[in-house]
Amino acid sequence: MSAAVVITTLNEVDGIRAILPKLKREWADEWVIVDGNSTDGTIEEARKMGFRVVLQKNKGHGDAVIMGFNETKSDYILFWGPDGNHEIEEIPRLIKKIKEGYDQVVVSRFGKTSVNQDAGSLDRFGNRLFTFLINVFFGGDISDALNLSRIITRESMLKLKLDAPGLEATTQMSIRAFKKRHKIIEIMGNEGPRIGGKRKMRPLPTGAAISLLIIKEFIFWKV
Repeated sequence: MSAAVVITTLNEVDGIRAILPKLKREWADEWVIVDGNSTDGTIEEARKMGFRVVLQKNKGHGDAVIMGFNETKSDYILFWGPDGNHEIEEIPRLIKKIKEGYDQVVVSRFGKTSVNQDAGSLDRFGNRLFTFLINVFFGGDISDALNLSRIITRESMLKLKLDAPGLEATTQMSIRAFKKRHKIIEIMGNEGPRIGGKRKMRPLPTGAAISLLIIKEFIFWKV
């Protein structure tokens, strides 16, 4: 069974310079960088390293996720970011875990053994609150329903029919997986400090988008 790694970027040149050379290409069959039209040299630097880069025609993290999925052919699709928040070791761990028969595997940044070096108090509170609500409303049992770092089967992804445009897209992946009763599990991970660039997640607008998403997904239950 083949695996693809989709790396989403937007002005992350410092991160890709520090992190991409450490990735082992043999971990996956496909590597695709989906870029939101960076202006800091991210695109050129990634291509110089030999990575395939595709540019978004539209804006938003959700568009990047869907585009990355459509640009791959593998059985498993892993989504990941090169800003320093995600651990490199997550990639082989996620690929190994999903081959045990799961539909989706998520890395938790807020598990009992997790160390988080980037999230502030508002981020922690928001993540725990939204994850709690998602677990209660949609029958989940995980500690981080919002994280980008995750892997999903192609078949499962097609059934979810994602349409969330922004950073709430990966949260929608959790919600709809629970609604579909897909086999979803999490593995413990950590969140490291950001490497350069600007943080894309703004707590209040992102929180508002996730709140609206939860309400809509609950009212319009059918996927």
